Amino acid sequence: MNTARARLLAAKVAELIETTSIFQSCYGKNYRMKPGSPTQAWDLYHAMLNQQTTIAQLLDMDVLDDSAQRLPQWWKWQESIDTGIVAQIAQEAYHLIACCASFEANPTAKTSPVIASSQRVIAGLLHPSTRMVAMDGMAKAS
Repeated sequence: MNTARARLLAAKVAELIETTSIFQSCYGKNYRMKPGSPTQAWDLYHAMLNQQTTIAQLLDMDVLDDSAQRLPQWWKWQESIDTGIVAQIAQEAYHLIACCASFEANPTAKTSPVIASSQRVIAGLLHPSTRMVAMDGMAKAS
């Protein structure tokens, strides 16, 4: 992970917060997807999952399998991610940018444990299925 990649990750989080905000404004925080749900709801729901996968793909492969659970696992209580969780991801993404910039300005070792830790927190906030899809895609690309 480097600063440029961390900035890209933050931009993808901004896209996720936009989509999540639209979904939540239209359908509410605790909306349950069902076969009769409107097409727009399904499109937004899939877009949120795809955006989480894109974010996961920007993280280092080893953190996806070893995520940190700093907050309760939202997917156990609600079907889709909400703006509060995405705001937490955004905060951690900005922290990741700061960690990367600091390390690049004064590299002290081969890797920074703080950068890895920050990535683990972000991974832990993403739906587990999106991490799995990202890991599968990375493994196939290798």
